[in-house]
Formats: sequence, C-alpha cells, structure tokens
Amino acid sequence: MMEIKIKIKIKNRKPPPKKDMLPRPRKIYKRLFLLNLPAMSCHSIGTGKEFQCPSGVAGTGGWLHRPLGWRQAATFLTLALLLAGLLLPAAGCRTFSTRPVSDPAAAAARLQAGGSIGAEVDRLAQPLVARGEIYGLAVGVATPDGRSRCFGYGGVGTPGGAHPPDGDTIFQIGSVSKVFITALLAVLVDEGVLHYEDTVRGILPPETPVNGEFGKVTLYELAINMGGLPRQPASLSQLRDFTAFLFTGRNLYAYIDKPFLDNYLRNKNVKPKDAREYVYSNVGYGLLAHLIEVKTGRPFQELLEEKICRPLHLRDTTFVLTAEQQKRLAVGHAGRQPFLMRRGDPVAPWDMGEIMRPAGCLYSTVNDLLVFAQASLGMPGHAIEPALASTQRVQLRRPAEDVAFGWLINYVGDDRLKVTYKQGVIAGYSAYIGLSAESGIGVVVLYNTFSWDEEVGHNLILRLARGLAPARAAVCAEGPPR
Repeated sequence: MMEIKIKIKIKNRKPPPKKDMLPRPRKIYKRLFLLNLPAMSCHSIGTGKEFQCPSGVAGTGGWLHRPLGWRQAATFLTLALLLAGLLLPAAGCRTFSTRPVSDPAAAAARLQAGGSIGAEVDRLAQPLVARGEIYGLAVGVATPDGRSRCFGYGGVGTPGGAHPPDGDTIFQIGSVSKVFITALLAVLVDEGVLHYEDTVRGILPPETPVNGEFGKVTLYELAINMGGLPRQPASLSQLRDFTAFLFTGRNLYAYIDKPFLDNYLRNKNVKPKDAREYVYSNVGYGLLAHLIEVKTGRPFQELLEEKICRPLHLRDTTFVLTAEQQKRLAVGHAGRQPFLMRRGDPVAPWDMGEIMRPAGCLYSTVNDLLVFAQASLGMPGHAIEPALASTQRVQLRRPAEDVAFGWLINYVGDDRLKVTYKQGVIAGYSAYIGLSAESGIGVVVLYNTFSWDEEVGHNLILRLARGLAPARAAVCAEGPPR
C-alpha cells in the first residue's frame, strides 16, 4: 500500500487574539460610536477624527473632549450600559425631578414689611448661578394685581451673549409642552370635535391594526397617564439612544416615528383598565397628540397656533423657530445630565420627530408662559379660560401628588398650599410653571441647563402666597364690577 503525505503550508496565519484585546466588544463599540454618535459628538472615539458639532454649539462632548483609546471607550460604554440598565426600568415608575421647599416665614415677613419681590427672587436664583449649578435662568412672576415681572440671572450662552436671559429669551420647555397638549384637547372637547371617551381604536383608521386592550384606551386615560403605557418603549433602540444621550446629549426619542408607532400599536400588550396603574408616559402623550392630528386631519402645530397661541397672543410659543427667534434662543448646557458630559458643555436642542415632538419640543419664553399662567388663573378674561381651568381639576388622587390633565398638584408648606405645576427637562434645558389659584400667583422659571432639581418655583410661590396674602384678600374683597 502506498502512503501519500500532503503538507499544507498556511501563510500569514495570525495568532489567536489575547483575552484583553476584546475583539468583539471593540466591533460593538466601533459600531455604536462611529455610526451613531458623530452626529452629536465632535470626536470619534479611538480615531481622533473630528466631526462637525451641532449647529450653534461650540466645544466638544464633555468627558469626550479628546479621543479615547479602545479600552477607555469600553470602560465608558460598559458604565453607560450599566447606568441605562438601572435607570431605564426605574424611569417607568418614578420621577427623577425634585422640588425641595424651605420654610417661607422669614421671606413672608420681609415682604409684609415692604420687601420687594425681586429681592426674594434674587435669594433663590443667584446662588444657583454662583455655585455653577445653572448657566442662566429667567424667572417670571404674575401677581394678583395683574402685573407680571421678569428677572434674569447668569448668561444666555450665545457668542457675545454675556447678558442674562430676559422675558423674550427663548428656551425649550420639555414636558411643560404637555400642558399645551391638554389645553388644546380641552378646547377641542368644548367645541365637540373630540370627546374624552374617544378610544384609540375609534380614532385610528380601520386599516391600522391595534392590539386588543390597546384599542380600548381613551383620550382621558392618556391625558392622566392611566393608559397602561410605559414612560418610553423598552427596546434596543431606546437602550442605544439612551447610551448615546449619556455621552452626547443626543435626542432619546428619534427612533419613534410613524412606522415604529404602527408596529407598537399592533404588538403592544396593554393591561385591562382595572389592572392598570399610574405611570408617567412620554410615549402616551406622543400618542395623544397624534390622535388629535388624526381626528382633526390637521397638524398639531397648526391647531395649537389657532386654538391656543393666537387667542392668547403667544408670539414665541412654537415648535419651529424663525431666523429672528433663533437669535434669541439661549444655548442649552449639560447639568446633572447627560451623565457622561462635563457640566456646562453646550447641548443642542432636540427635535423628537413627528410623533414625540408635541410631547416635549415646544419653545417658549417667560413672557409667553406668564400670559398662559394668567389665563390659566382666570385673569385676563380670554374665551378659552374655562377650557384651561378644566385641565387643572384633580382627576386622580395619589399619595405623593394629585394628577390633573397634564398638570400635577402638590400641597406645600405647613398650611398645605395647593400648587398646580408642571416641570420639564430636555437636552440642555429645564422649565417650570406653577400656579396658586388660591393666591392668584403664577411663577415661570426657565433654565438653559439640564437640572432635575427645581429650587425656585415652589419656594417662590409659597413665599409670595404668604407675603402677599393681604393684597390678595383685598383683590378678592372687591369682587366683580357692579
């Protein structure tokens, strides 16, 4: 028998990779950072390649202000994924925002002794800027005599803009946008165009598939966050975008477009009505605005302009800025979030897309929001005031705070003063609007820094309510004209 031996020579054979080379994670990181982040980051990790920063934003991405090696990238991304895994599930059942309140007695005494409102605003706002917690803020106050005032601190952040923001400075207002959704809903209900009992299935076209119980969810349930929907859809897209946000401040909701919503409606399992609990839902409000558009056949911005902004003469409350308004836009800045950006780095405004835009991307000013606050308090005598008042009525009692249409209600101080408010955060901005119907006081606070902690609004309302109580009593005693 003949034996044949064949030798095969393999050229350029590479040794197996060492464990610390992390070949697979490296590919993952490269894909995440090189394909997803450049639109919002000035450097691509591990390459040193520079990309164009967002329009109007100078500088780099905070902690990512210089190119990182692959191992550093791996460390940061692993940390980001861990944070995302911890924060995203928790976000569905709780709020991260806080409104610490201090004893108002000393402030009330100063006001009753002739002290000024401006001095009290200074005491609350100036330390935030001095400590570097806030880049700039504008504070608006509406009082029972019908007057409104605005106070500015810090800077607007634009090139050559060392001056503080004022009543006409434009900010993104985040979830404060939601009280405009419910205001529009209330007006349309008053007009008979919509009904709170209208369902998802009843509004959407028959050819749009809706999964079981989802179709039975009503506009009323969406407006009070009892529709059985999460804060945001749990998906790999959300995890990816949340991770990108931690590094860059990039929009969290860009993936929620019309095809995504159609798929969500078709596949999302919603609990029966009796089994649902209150969950603050951004996607629920995006759906609510979308249903308003479907039912009316008109864009949300167009309806908002006609039904709310024009009657109240809100000239700077919009989703799309003109060239002139762009010049008055304060630059947003990183604060406590995005977590992996350096505090004070610029963050571009968000456009959350066709579905989510109404739920968080409204721009406005202190002056516009003070007018909205006064109308909500029933001051100027606008025709839509009854609809605005209806959105503030308690619909759901909860241990921490009561729930109205878009608004939340706290009872603050020793005398349990009722404060109806809304707080929002988005990109590099934070916003607050608060009302005390009992005292006839409205307060607006707009920041060009991301901050969960709102230390001005509730405190100012409580101090003014205590300190201006005699003036309010005199106004009420006058009664209506005879």
